[in-house]
Amino acid sequence: MRKTISVTDKVEVTALKRLVMDSIDKSVEQIHTERDAYGLFSKMKFGGVGFDPLDSERELNVIEQINQSFTYLASFHAVEVLFKYHPELAPYTLNLGTAPGSDIESNCGTLAAEVFASVTPNNNQKLKKDIDKVAATDAQLKYAFFMCPNFEYGRQAKFERDGVMVWALEGENAL
Repeated sequence: MRKTISVTDKVEVTALKRLVMDSIDKSVEQIHTERDAYGLFSKMKFGGVGFDPLDSERELNVIEQINQSFTYLASFHAVEVLFKYHPELAPYTLNLGTAPGSDIESNCGTLAAEVFASVTPNNNQKLKKDIDKVAATDAQLKYAFFMCPNFEYGRQAKFERDGVMVWALEGENAL
């Protein structure tokens, strides 16, 4: 599903994070009420457990919900970094899901960023591909953000190339 959201400040980002957490809470509640293990796994895979991360009324299988939730949360954390270092470029457009364009763009066109959440930054060459994608844009400021376990929050100069700044985002307990 395509989702394009414009955010102007951290207050809006906090509200978006809350939507994701509401959907997670609702799914966990469903899981707690299911007593049949096979039935639970079947519902988790094919539907009946899980919700759209930004709309807790829209059902979605929990596997997709997990993937989307962490990608969205990574995008929200990334835009918070951008608000800190480049507040003058706001508002930012977040292209979530399959929306075209960079994952995050400044509306003035000066900044482009790619964002992902994964077990490692090298999983499926995701970091390399994201750096390549954002390096090919016309933006003056280029970023690649990732949310992966076991990385300290902050700039990751060892991964940077082609004018693309790379940041590790906060993961667990970062809400």
